[in-house]
Amino acid sequence: MGASESATAAEAAAPQANAISEEEVSALLEKSETSAVRPYDFTAQRINRTQLPMLEIVAKSFADRMGSSLSTLLGRDAAVQFTALDSAKAGELQAALPVPSSLAVLRLKPLPGTAFVSIEPALLLTLLDGFFGGSGRPTADNQAAIAPAAQRFLALLLRSVAADWTAAWTPVTPLELELVKQETNPRLMQLGVAQDPMLVLKFTVEFGARSGRIDWLLPENLLAPIREALALDGGAAPVRKQDPWGPMLGNALRDAELETRAVLAEAQISLRELVRLIPGDVIPIEAPQYVTLLAGEIPLYRGRFGVSQGRNALKITPGGPA
Repeated sequence: MGASESATAAEAAAPQANAISEEEVSALLEKSETSAVRPYDFTAQRINRTQLPMLEIVAKSFADRMGSSLSTLLGRDAAVQFTALDSAKAGELQAALPVPSSLAVLRLKPLPGTAFVSIEPALLLTLLDGFFGGSGRPTADNQAAIAPAAQRFLALLLRSVAADWTAAWTPVTPLELELVKQETNPRLMQLGVAQDPMLVLKFTVEFGARSGRIDWLLPENLLAPIREALALDGGAAPVRKQDPWGPMLGNALRDAELETRAVLAEAQISLRELVRLIPGDVIPIEAPQYVTLLAGEIPLYRGRFGVSQGRNALKITPGGPA
């Protein structure tokens, strides 16, 4: 074999020495069944909590409405204030919930998924005491919050403020709140995948000398369909003053006819006396010193009854409206 033939053989053998085996090719092409790779949708938009002015407006409106409803429910003044809008991972929130807890799972129709409400057990017991006529005295045993009476009161509380929640969300979207279930052990309830982002609306409730917190936990995926509405600044366009309408409405009101009446006297008799009356009977009355001029059932002025130019009249006395 000559030198040229040896070089040719070496060149032919070189690719074979560098080539990978069939087993290695199969291993590279084989799809691992235990792969932890998760697909990520780069087109999905995350809600930025710093750009949710409408959500804060909704929360403040809900706090005002809830305060009124809670006062009506308890029969005493209760104040509710929106304190913060935070974000956290679902796993972190679930780990931070106390045991026992007072949790409720809600569905906000027509949004997808579920929302959650967490109320401090001590606050729930304080409101329960006020509901039964107490002063909202503190309860040392938080285990009482898992009692059936406390859980029934939590359901009643949520149903009482459901209309307030709907009304507060009206500027953004129509929502209907539905109570799905209640839970006292947060370990038995899944808020979502551990890394899923959630928004937390924090409210402080003051009743008597006690205060506590109610948190509304909203997954970002739940709010995704209305992210554009939540991103609005909430500022309404300034109302233009309609100058021509002012004088016209004023003149129309001044020319409107109003029916007034004055009750000169009233007498009270029994039903027995009434059925015995016959023509010619006299019901004694006393002429009043002052007469009230009424528009419907609304008193306007007080005056003295008399006659002016041959007509019954009422002379308005000084002192203004009745």
